[in-house]
Amino acid sequence: MRRKHTTDAGDVKTRRPRAGKAPAAEPRERILREATRLIAQRGFGAISVNDVALAVGISKQALLYHYPSREALHAAVVDSLIEHSNRHLLLLLAVFTGKGEERLERAMAQIREFFDTDPHAARVLLRELLDGDREQLTRLRQGVEPWLRLMADTLRQGQQEGRIRLELDPEAAVVHVGTLLLTTFALLPLEGWAEMSDAEWRERRLGEVVPIIEHYLFTDGSPAPGGRGRSVSPRRQAK
Repeated sequence: MRRKHTTDAGDVKTRRPRAGKAPAAEPRERILREATRLIAQRGFGAISVNDVALAVGISKQALLYHYPSREALHAAVVDSLIEHSNRHLLLLLAVFTGKGEERLERAMAQIREFFDTDPHAARVLLRELLDGDREQLTRLRQGVEPWLRLMADTLRQGQQEGRIRLELDPEAAVVHVGTLLLTTFALLPLEGWAEMSDAEWRERRLGEVVPIIEHYLFTDGSPAPGGRGRSVSPRRQAK
């Protein structure tokens, strides 16, 4: 019995460290969350490790225990955004390659879910692109390039099926649409139109994104939402 008791106690001792490791992820998540928020507000060049530590409510030394340098924290923020975006890009690709007249609306809903889940993501990504840090730009490109290529291939397939405009450059189109979406969501927190609530202005701005993308990508014969073919604008008819 004594031997069994010793074994049980030993089991408890070996399991306790495992259970103790679970809460350690929580401060790391808080650090990433606050670092992302501060980078979105100020840009990485304008924040310090101490700024992030104060926002989290921990000491600088405690933060450096999880992320040993300012650069390591920066890389972790970018990696977190890439991981988050890749999960949604997989779902977005499935929506966009599906059939049905509402595929763009469903794709937009997926994009909105991504940026609503992480409201600072768009601004951080835009700041990273504008700041031009070579290391982080390389990290971003390597993280999303496979998905961008898949999007371009999807557009190319749509051209073969007669749904996407033949004169469209698939790779350039992916970049243009991505820029439109990124800047739209990054600038949404700005004040709305005069005499209009922020929520109403947000919905009006986002409501225009789908028609813009639709008219840019799809042929005139492609069905628009509601089952109607797109009308050719007088400007295009003149050409």
